Order: sequence, then structure tokens, then C-alpha cells
Amino acid sequence: MRATLLVGFMSGALGVAVDAPAQPLRGRVEARSVQAPGGHAVAFNVYLPEGYDGSTQRYPVIYHLHGLGGGPASSNLSVPRSFETAQTAGTIGPVIVVFPDSYEDAWWADSVNSPKPAESDVLGVLMPHVDATLRTIPTPGARAVQGFSMGGFGATKFYSKFPGLFAACVEYDGAFMQWNVFSFLFPGTADEIFDDSQTVYNQFSPWHWSSVNAAALRTLPPMRMVVGALQSQNRSFRNHLQALQVPVNYVETTCGHDLDCLLAAQGQVTASFIASHLDLTCPPSVCGGCDSIDFNGDGLFPDNQDLQDFLSVFGGGQCPTGSCADIDFNNDGLFPDNEDVETYLRVFGGGDC
Repeated sequence: MRATLLVGFMSGALGVAVDAPAQPLRGRVEARSVQAPGGHAVAFNVYLPEGYDGSTQRYPVIYHLHGLGGGPASSNLSVPRSFETAQTAGTIGPVIVVFPDSYEDAWWADSVNSPKPAESDVLGVLMPHVDATLRTIPTPGARAVQGFSMGGFGATKFYSKFPGLFAACVEYDGAFMQWNVFSFLFPGTADEIFDDSQTVYNQFSPWHWSSVNAAALRTLPPMRMVVGALQSQNRSFRNHLQALQVPVNYVETTCGHDLDCLLAAQGQVTASFIASHLDLTCPPSVCGGCDSIDFNGDGLFPDNQDLQDFLSVFGGGQCPTGSCADIDFNNDGLFPDNEDVETYLRVFGGGDC
């Protein structure tokens, strides 16, 4: 009985999405690695948006977590392509997308009985490395996490276990199994990764951490759940969050367990959701002397509306969005002065602060 369920679950529920032929990316994807303090190599792929090399601009970062059997190269065309489509539509500005590695089956946990420290790799090695070596906006407000299937389980785990580390969380058809179901369907993985212990499993489960940190999560943006084939599991987790009064943004689609279909159905809404929760303000102590060129705080930059709003406020007008930055763009304590305008125009055009 278990073998039949396992085969069905693996083939129909946790398959790895394959990118369909489409237009090439305007940006580019690179395979990289960084050495962890323990000596092992932490592999990841990274998408850099169009214009990255010729600019001094800083970007928000999306961490995308792959599903069971996948790796850093899983969906690293379809996910950036979805964000590029949203950027063209004016839904979100350019973003960096990072694709970490969960050793195919580590469930974004630190394995007890094998060298697969997936959670520690992401938090302790990859995130600091990305912020140190790429032009990110290295603040929680400019960082989002999303994932597919096993990665959806992992994304909501990170968001609920570490409240405030990410500005937004999106899961695509997450595999939200309680321990009794997981250990029944995946006994080998339950032993290898979690030492056949529910207590260990709970330390890496969004079911557990959403309960522990419910009070903090109630004050944060909702977890966005985009559902395909795994309706029963996702409905159960949604109901769990609602019972805790933790906000949730829930939508079911007609897709199967297929990330490409889910992105086609809801990727643009997801981009809008993420953009609405990003804070692209970067303190001068972190990002240098100038403020973010996303002057009006709408998550879209550089766009003409930012320039229009900056000049309007500089001239004594009102901020249309109600969340504009101050007009001392270069933070020299002098405002309004022409140097602020000149600096803003230079940075807006891709120049130095």
C-alpha cells in the first residue's frame, strides 16, 4: 500500500518542473559556489537582471527554493522570465533571483545523518555571501522567499521560523505534510534527514514554527499560497494559519503540480504581491550616501514616475503615494538644493552617487 502511494505521490505531486522553450532571458543566469566555514562547497545559481554590469544600482533579492529531486538549476529560466515579464508590464522593478541547493531531498533542513546542511547553507553562508558580493539592497525589507513543492514547504518554514528576515513569502503548490504522513511516505528520508524523529522534523516544519511564532506572523504580510494539484495539503495548512489568525493570501488554480503552469496562471499577481511588500529604502550606512532611486516607494525603479514624483516634491508638491523618501537624496544635510537634483538624475541614469 505504501509503495503504491509513494510512487503516485512522487510522480504526480513532487515532480520537478521543466522549462518550456521560450524567448531568451534579457538578463543572465550564472552557476556559482562559495565555500562554507566547514569546508564544503555551497552551490547556487543566480539570475542578474539586464543592465546589471553597466550600472551601480542595487536590487532586491528573491530566493527561489526548488522541489524534491531538483537543484540550483531547476526553473532558473522560467522564474526569471516571469519576473522579466512583470518588469516589462511595470508590475515590479528589476530583481536578482538566487537559486539555492537543498541536496535534492534535504527538505531545506539540516540533515542529522548525512552532510546536507541545507538550512544553514542558506542562512549562514549563501545570504551573507550574496549581500557581500552582489549589488543587493541587503535589508530584510528588500528580500523575498518563494518555492515550489518541497521548496514551498521550505519557503514558508524560513518565513515562519525567522519572522522579519524576509519581506514576503510565496509558495507554489507546497508539499505541506505533517510528520505522520511524511514518515509514512518517505521512511528513508525521514531517517536520514530527521533521524526518524518528529521532534527534529518540527524544527524545520512550517506547521510547528507558524504556531510558535504566530504572534509575530500576525503583524507581517500574509503568506501567499498558489495551489495546483496538492489542494488537500494546502487547504489544511491554510486552515491551520487561519486558526492561528495568521494572514494568508490563498488562491487555487486549474494547474497540476507544474511550476510553469502556476507561473503562467499567477506569476504576474505574485510579482505584484512581492512588489507591494518590498521596502527598497537602503540606509546610507549600508548602501552609501544616496537614497534609493525608488523615490515613491512603489517597488518599480527606475521608472519615469519616480523622476516625476521627485521633481514634484522637490518643487513643494505632495507625494502621490504618501510614502516618498525625503528630498535630501544625497544625504548631505542640505535641501532642497540643486545638488540633490543633479545627483538624483545621475543615479537615475545609472551613474554613481
